Amino acid sequence: MSTVFANVSLRDLNTLRLESNARWFVSATSVHAVQTSVHTSQERQVPLIALGGGSNVILGHEIDGLVVHMKILGKELLAESSDHAVIRIGAGENWHKRVLWAHEKGYYGLENLALIPGSVGAAPVQNIGAYGVEVENFIVQVNVVNGVSGECETLRSEDCGFGYRDSIFKRERGKHWLITSVDFRLSKTPVCCLEYPDLRRLIADEPVTPARILEEVVAIRSKKLPDLATEPNVGSFFKNPIVSRAQAESLQDAYREMPYFSMQDDRIKLSAAWMIEQLGWRGSATAGVAVSNQHALVLINQSASFASEIIVLANKIRDSVRTRFDVDLEIEPQLIAVDC
Repeated sequence: MSTVFANVSLRDLNTLRLESNARWFVSATSVHAVQTSVHTSQERQVPLIALGGGSNVILGHEIDGLVVHMKILGKELLAESSDHAVIRIGAGENWHKRVLWAHEKGYYGLENLALIPGSVGAAPVQNIGAYGVEVENFIVQVNVVNGVSGECETLRSEDCGFGYRDSIFKRERGKHWLITSVDFRLSKTPVCCLEYPDLRRLIADEPVTPARILEEVVAIRSKKLPDLATEPNVGSFFKNPIVSRAQAESLQDAYREMPYFSMQDDRIKLSAAWMIEQLGWRGSATAGVAVSNQHALVLINQSASFASEIIVLANKIRDSVRTRFDVDLEIEPQLIAVDC
């Protein structure tokens, strides 16, 4: 049985290194431990809060609940054919390490998602994506514990409500599920997605292979994004806003250099980083929080202790983008016990 601890600091369990205290805390290394945590939270009449790698959350100072640190490990080959393999990976596994593992085993498709920080269990919550690929394209099902009943359940990919950096797990009707493992269907035939502009130049290099894409993605991310170990951050702080084609065309008339990306539903995805840069935020700092010199979408915690200090700068940036471009920026990381 996993031990439940009282008043535990979460400072070392979130990549923004914010001061945060969990009223109750448990490290869950098995599905049974997660199920036990459900019953514990009900007995103590406190909410249940799942925490993975802490790289996509903003934690409030006091979390009045039972924080379940998901540490379930393991990887298993569930099925295999000449073309594909279905693998199950524990929610507590490191995402990047499992991307490398799958590639080395000859299971392809995740290369564009390399070096994204966080755990496997967090991947479907955020529907992580990068360089033209989203994780939903490879998920067969998500295995969960129902935070109300304590029962194990499975959700098919189509039941997960995946969208741009979104899923049912971020919405009220899906927040009660705690992810314990994820099943992926990967190709045994090399898959190469070169839709993203930074990768298209690889077309000139023959042959283009998954290994080449993996190498390039790691190089790009290493160059563009600050190191979590030395500059506390949560990666992209804002989502790229999605607007109607009419609004995008109006903005293009006013700002000819504004980049945009067409989506399948005839809406347009704008570059939040471009707008933030145009307003002069890149490299600026206030009250111990800075906009990264490497990438305008990244906020770095230089000396702030609490989430409120991060949110102050974030809201200033959002207000300025709204005033100039009439576009609302949405915060990408999950807010836990934080007023926005």
